[in-house]
Amino acid sequence: MNGMAREWKKMLLGTKINEKRKKYYYSRGYWTDKTVFDMFVQSVKNYPDKIAIVDNKQKATYQSLYDKVMKFTTGLLKLNIKKGDFVSVQLPNWIEYVIAYLSCAKIGAVFNPIPVKLRESEVEYLLRLCESKMYIIPNEFQNYNYISMANSILKKVNIQHIVVVNKTENEGNLNEPYLSFDEVMNNEEILESNEKVSSDDPLVVIFTSGTESHPKGVIHTHNTVLFGERAMIETLKITEKDSVFMPSPISHATGFLHGVNLPLIAGAKSVLMEKFIAEKALEMMSEEKCTLTMGATPFLYDFLKILEKNQNKYDLTCFRFFLCGGAPIPRHLISKANQIGFKVLAVYGSTESPPHTVNRLDDDQELIASYDGKPFPGIDVKVVDEERNPLPYGVIGEEASRGPNVFIGYLKQPELTEKYLDDDGWYYSGDLCVLHSNGYIRIVGRKKDIIIRGGQNISPVEIENILLTHPKVKNAAIVGYFDDRMGEKACAFVVPVGGEKFTFEEMIAFLEKKKVAKYKYPEKLEIVDSLPMTASGKIQKYMLKKMLEEH
Repeated sequence: MNGMAREWKKMLLGTKINEKRKKYYYSRGYWTDKTVFDMFVQSVKNYPDKIAIVDNKQKATYQSLYDKVMKFTTGLLKLNIKKGDFVSVQLPNWIEYVIAYLSCAKIGAVFNPIPVKLRESEVEYLLRLCESKMYIIPNEFQNYNYISMANSILKKVNIQHIVVVNKTENEGNLNEPYLSFDEVMNNEEILESNEKVSSDDPLVVIFTSGTESHPKGVIHTHNTVLFGERAMIETLKITEKDSVFMPSPISHATGFLHGVNLPLIAGAKSVLMEKFIAEKALEMMSEEKCTLTMGATPFLYDFLKILEKNQNKYDLTCFRFFLCGGAPIPRHLISKANQIGFKVLAVYGSTESPPHTVNRLDDDQELIASYDGKPFPGIDVKVVDEERNPLPYGVIGEEASRGPNVFIGYLKQPELTEKYLDDDGWYYSGDLCVLHSNGYIRIVGRKKDIIIRGGQNISPVEIENILLTHPKVKNAAIVGYFDDRMGEKACAFVVPVGGEKFTFEEMIAFLEKKKVAKYKYPEKLEIVDSLPMTASGKIQKYMLKKMLEEH
């Protein structure tokens, strides 16, 4: 076995593909031999002069985007980035992110998006796990210096190349391994890789926070990504005439899949917003004649709040629908949207099994308010009990899905792959739901101990483990509580060490010192003498939730 094959096998440790299902997916045309780059090239051929992508500062046609991708691909090859190498990208919703992604897809490098909000300790963990050969960052974004963070990470993790977008002359003399994005892309002669990229090769590893204290690296292939996006395109009748507005970070599954892949596959326009501000979002949507968007409930909430007062200020005549996921959609928001002139559709999925149920365009308000959609053709859904036996219609149980969209495993975590993905291709979500005889599902809660704040997952275990290292903290538990705008927020219950006082300000300062992303900070602190426990010593978080509700 040569070095490349050994590294490939090591990277795929824990992946799982059912060969029988694979043959079935190919026989039905759910999977094909086309890669993401192949599909992009087809759109370039069909619509060379059409605007492909827009961000806050620039636009690119399909042809000009292709030219930039080929130049950046050449730069990657010159830097000895090969098939199977990881390229980690921590960029906002900028065109450069898309260029880097398509270049990786072209040569078979594994693309690893990192949310811009993550800080040193979290980023260091991801880069180390991925053994990233390249790390792409902004010089600065939202008053945070990413070069300074990278300098600190370099002392602990070996990274061959750090590529900086928006490098400025007054940064001083940055030596290797730093390069500017433009330097990498500055190529006249285009090189081609000799290695063939298969549609079954790993395309992307997206990290998600769940019940485990560390994020899980979800591995998707070209085929698993492409099937889900084609299913979305066909079901929601998306064409090259559409303009997709994406305010969600494209470093997360929602933005990556539906803000980047979907429009480029459909030959549509992708409109990226680097930081969501509702008024500016509506201005951008008006200017770019956007027809659809997808985001968490807070985005919809903020849109409608502004449109109620200033509807005539914005031109939304082209806008067709808002796909809403991450939290239940309040009925009054669905009704308000209808009055304004667009539909709200519920969508459900996860990073492991990306949106696999959605409302249909002709569903009425009651159906949309009551259910989280029904599966796309080709995707199976079932509800199971604790032993994973199927339950009848109308009975609450754990939701499981199987289909050509499901991930192939967790990066270097075979025990977690075994836990959540069975040998027959079923992914067990940990979400509690009810399946109805009409094929529609309704999510009613979560088995997972996870908080979804504004569509972003927060692992309570991660924050609890950090708080427990504080000298004043004896015990800690994090629980979610309802918030009308964000869906959920986090509350920390802390038992201080005897005689000590522990304040909210101390907690935030400590988390900041530990370089934790701000969106994970609890919004409340409750000081208690003890935490409610089961006989086996497990914290009864439902009791803590009840205490919050009674306050």
